[in-house]
Amino acid sequence: SCWIGSYDNEEEAAVDYARAVFKYKGGAHQQSFFVDLKDVPTQLPIPKSASRIKEGASKYAGVTFHKLKKKWQAQITIEGKHRSIGCYENEEEAAVDYARAVLKYRGQGALDEARERGV
Repeated sequence: SCWIGSYDNEEEAAVDYARAVFKYKGGAHQQSFFVDLKDVPTQLPIPKSASRIKEGASKYAGVTFHKLKKKWQAQITIEGKHRSIGCYENEEEAAVDYARAVLKYRGQGALDEARERGV
C-alpha cells in the first residue's frame, strides 16, 4: 500500500485515488476494485446461521458494519481478492447486493448452497 495524501474533502481524495490506481495498476484495473451489478436481478439476502451471528454483527453473509462511516458495507472475495460492493444506510440493502454479487460471480448453484448452509 502507499500513502497518497491528506484532503479537505472526499471528492479530492477520490480523484487522487483514481489517478493513483491508474498510474500504479494501469487503466485496465481501474474498475477492478468495485463490483458492477447492473443487469443483475434483485435477490433475497443470504442469512447467517444463528450460531454465526455475533453481537453487533450483521445477520447476513457478506455484510459488515463500518464504524467510521456508520454504514453497512457489502464485500465479496473474487479470485482471492476482496472487492467492495458498496456502503449502505441499511443492512438489508447491503445483503441484497451481496446476494446479487454471489449470483453474478459464483452462479445460481453457489447462491442456493449459501442459503441452505446459512453461511
